[in-house]
Amino acid sequence: MNTLKYLLGQLGQFLRIFLRLKLPKKLYRSMGFSGPFSIFLNNQKIRLNNFRDEISNHIFYSGIFGNYEGYSLKIWNQLSIQTEKSYVLDIGGYSGIFSLVSASANSEISIHSFEPHPDTFKRLKKNISSNIYTNISPHNFALDIKNGDFTFYNSKGISPSGFSLVSHAHIDKDAGTKICKTKKIDELLEERYKDMRISLIKIDVERAEYPILQSIISRIIQDKSCVLCEILDEESYEKFDQLFCTKHFQSIVIDDDKHSAFQVKKLAGMSKVGRNILFIPKDFNFKDIQESL
Repeated sequence: MNTLKYLLGQLGQFLRIFLRLKLPKKLYRSMGFSGPFSIFLNNQKIRLNNFRDEISNHIFYSGIFGNYEGYSLKIWNQLSIQTEKSYVLDIGGYSGIFSLVSASANSEISIHSFEPHPDTFKRLKKNISSNIYTNISPHNFALDIKNGDFTFYNSKGISPSGFSLVSHAHIDKDAGTKICKTKKIDELLEERYKDMRISLIKIDVERAEYPILQSIISRIIQDKSCVLCEILDEESYEKFDQLFCTKHFQSIVIDDDKHSAFQVKKLAGMSKVGRNILFIPKDFNFKDIQESL
């Protein structure tokens, strides 16, 4: 089986690198590949390390705007291009893909990526150090509504993608736990990020998004920040409506499978079509972003 996987991987690399083919997910998910690789974005080369994980595989075989949240990344890239000098927060940075896309898009923004898991943080730092960008600052702690050292769940494998501060119903009972540091986000923003506007926030923290955003909603409103938020459960839609839509924000639903996005008046009552929702101020012209994609 390992020999077959190796041979498939060699074939996949040949098709991807030399013939520049973007392979379908069904074909490449069993292939794998060896060594670091580069993608080209915003007239620049971004070097990524192969961590032998699903994200690396997706990006290598389907491209940066392919099968790993490709349309979300495309929108994020355009938002990064169009923003002025400001702070960008990548909350739940994982291996740094969103941070690197922002850095390639705009050298004037100051990107801060937060990742609590120690092994995942090493991957984040390695991807950053493999490139020439000087506007990404990695931080080895989680942003939350409290300070301290707390239990995180779903700590399965070297760099778990479902690592969460919330012991939710979908946690694998055998996945293990890990103690990691958290910092109170509203206090941190007041102490360190007061001198400039926060233009963009990406938050993907496995069902812990709502209380974090709720604690800084006044800053989001003040700065007119755009927030790209992962929401995994339909039952959470109503409280996000109350948090954003009642405060003059639009909700943009992103369908990464169909590479599309559309505005809705409210999230509650709709069937889930994707992982990510973009919340933007009502006076923000999202059509300009779509026309640039």
